[in-house]
Amino acid sequence: MSNTILYGRVVRDIEVRYTNQNMAVARFSVAVNRRYQKDNKKADFFNVTAFGKKAETLSQYFRQGSRIVVYCHPQQEQYTKQDGTKVDTVSFILDEFDFVDTRAEGGITQNQNTQPAPEPTPVGYDDGFMDVDLSSDELPFS
Repeated sequence: MSNTILYGRVVRDIEVRYTNQNMAVARFSVAVNRRYQKDNKKADFFNVTAFGKKAETLSQYFRQGSRIVVYCHPQQEQYTKQDGTKVDTVSFILDEFDFVDTRAEGGITQNQNTQPAPEPTPVGYDDGFMDVDLSSDELPFS
């Protein structure tokens, strides 16, 4: 069995579809920068398919541009175009994945955008929080 590890960014938001047997399926692409390209940045785009709970989790926590590590195995597929020519392709079947981005770096959470924005502090409000003498020599930093 051949295993592949891809480290890159999700190309577009991941959508989940369900089969007739109610199995979740997510197809998405991962853009992986070429290591040897410094001035002329180029990327390769790999198609990945995820099934079941992993597909649902991916769609909840990843969006376009999110960094991801994908552990997968290749699968060769063949189809015939309308003009009769046969096409061979290779896609990847997801085995596992890892989060790379933290929430502050653009990672998302399941409840993102469901929390109301915090109320702004009224002008002139004083709760005593900053009642500190900043000229003191006893501060732990300079």
